[in-house]
Amino acid sequence: MKLLKYALVLKMKSAGSLCLLVLLTGCWSSVELNDRSFVRIMIVGKAKEGIELSLGFPLPNRMIPGMVGAGSGKGKPYVFITKTGGDIGEAYRKIQSDLSRKITFGQASTVIVSDDFAREGISNLLDFLAREPKFHVNANVFVSFGKADDIASAPAVFERFPVDILTGYVKQNVTLRTTVKDFLMARYYGGDVLVPSLVFTSKKIADEQKPSGKWMGTDGAVVFKQNKMVGTLDTMEMRGALWVTGQLQDAEISVPSPTDGKLVSFMIEQMHSKIKPVLTGDGIAIHITTKASAEMLGSDSRLNTEDRKQLSELEHRLDALVEQRMNSAIAKTKEVRADAFQFAKYIDWNYPRLWKSMKPQWREWYRNRLKPVIQVNVSIKRLGTVQQSATHTEETE
Repeated sequence: MKLLKYALVLKMKSAGSLCLLVLLTGCWSSVELNDRSFVRIMIVGKAKEGIELSLGFPLPNRMIPGMVGAGSGKGKPYVFITKTGGDIGEAYRKIQSDLSRKITFGQASTVIVSDDFAREGISNLLDFLAREPKFHVNANVFVSFGKADDIASAPAVFERFPVDILTGYVKQNVTLRTTVKDFLMARYYGGDVLVPSLVFTSKKIADEQKPSGKWMGTDGAVVFKQNKMVGTLDTMEMRGALWVTGQLQDAEISVPSPTDGKLVSFMIEQMHSKIKPVLTGDGIAIHITTKASAEMLGSDSRLNTEDRKQLSELEHRLDALVEQRMNSAIAKTKEVRADAFQFAKYIDWNYPRLWKSMKPQWREWYRNRLKPVIQVNVSIKRLGTVQQSATHTEETE
């Protein structure tokens, strides 16, 4: 009897193993890894005739220690290849024809479009990316106020590849995060999106033997309307947009003391924003509720931190400053009738019948009749060191 039970268990285990083997798949592609060129970054700009496409690739022969150029300063571990064409597809085919390996977009994490290309519209680019099955829709999108050469020559001091710098900006919440997926989803509501912008400035890097290059950094944001660039936000307005969208991780803000007007600096953390449409007598309002905690970093003021009234006044001033930033960002989008914060989708989710009636005139509604109601509540949780120098005169992230 025991032998029969043992044989039965053995058969069941064998059958289970066979079922697992059936579920296993083979290699998803017949193209070997050594026959592939992995795109890390895509840059699209305008050319005299058509568009200019640049693709950034890592160089395997310079990434392995001991190989030529690997860690020796003899060559960068990446390369940019640029071609022009009547459209993106033509330029892409020209790049492929010059490579000994097959181009693969499986590792592409960043798309950069030039400002002149963005002004004419990026619908064709979005169509190309949507049709490319290996391209990740979570790739970050930036608008550059420079040329592809500026990005290719930007010094990657802290990272091996320039694309890693851009990924770091997004991970650290230094700027807005906008992806290809955001553009594709925004098409249903008109194609209005906010996109972070890049600028290039000449800086001398200490201890670098090479001449100073153009340092790549973030600076504000770009407003897209129907997939076309129609306006810009400056740095402070972009940070207000971070508050509206809830993407802000932390921020340093300085406000004048209520006692003597000297600066008191705070680190803002644990920020959370909630957007909710509310019906009113003459239409609909967008209520934005923002909460955050603040830690005092330093003060030039003789502020009495044990006085609750003075702390409450500081909280009120923090609330007012944040609210002003948020209102300024929203006002910029209303000027160009671009619902870049996607308020329409909140109305659609909560009041689908109302949205159906508003949709044909939504841009006029957004500009002239939609009222943002912003409520900010910043609570000072920790006082830290009281008597310190508050040298920051503006908000930084």
